[in-house]
Amino acid sequence: MDNPSLLDAWNDSYLRRENHVFWPSDELVRFVSRHIRRRIGIGEVVDVAPDALGSRVLDAGCGIGRNLVFGHEMGLIMHGMDLSQVAIDRAREWLSAKGAPDAEDRVVQADISQLPWEDSYFSHAFSESALDSMPFQVAQAGVAEIARTLKPGGLFYCSLISGDETGRDENFAEEVLISDKHEQDTIQQFFNEDKVKELLAPHFNCISIYLVQTRYNDKHHGRWHFIGSRK
Repeated sequence: MDNPSLLDAWNDSYLRRENHVFWPSDELVRFVSRHIRRRIGIGEVVDVAPDALGSRVLDAGCGIGRNLVFGHEMGLIMHGMDLSQVAIDRAREWLSAKGAPDAEDRVVQADISQLPWEDSYFSHAFSESALDSMPFQVAQAGVAEIARTLKPGGLFYCSLISGDETGRDENFAEEVLISDKHEQDTIQQFFNEDKVKELLAPHFNCISIYLVQTRYNDKHHGRWHFIGSRK
């Protein structure tokens, strides 16, 4: 069930217009291009996966909708969920403005551990910077739900923050309550490779798992990227 304190914290964060991210990450674009649909010209997009055009795709933890809009523009039928109703309202507005039908029905406020879709409803799914913003046990339940709603063999991409962050050891893999003003009172769940596998291996066959590290001046951070197929 919804955690009221986290729900309030995320609604407050979005009301402050934090996490108003408008572009998909490079790694998510690569995932879609390599495994689902690829743009080959200004107005040309081709299938990589069989029958990808018009397939249903879930974005779990969709925020204000950056990946929903990207997927829609790639010819996918995008569905999204987020804990924050504030984020959902903005995602629905944005997706509707892009001409996507039924945004009110396809983008919903929900608890990731209780997704409102039937078994094997989606062809593919992704979760960008979301499963690391909740207690680990909730993330485990969320991964189980994502797998339940995916067709067998369906592809799943997710990214998770690494302990390789300024001031921390690269193997740091603990839960932290955020005290900074940005995302105040939300949870940050850090991951090393073993913890990534613990979260995802029960439900997905690993296609690839890799760490992308960014360093600038005296600061650095990293994110794990996982691609798997539903068992």
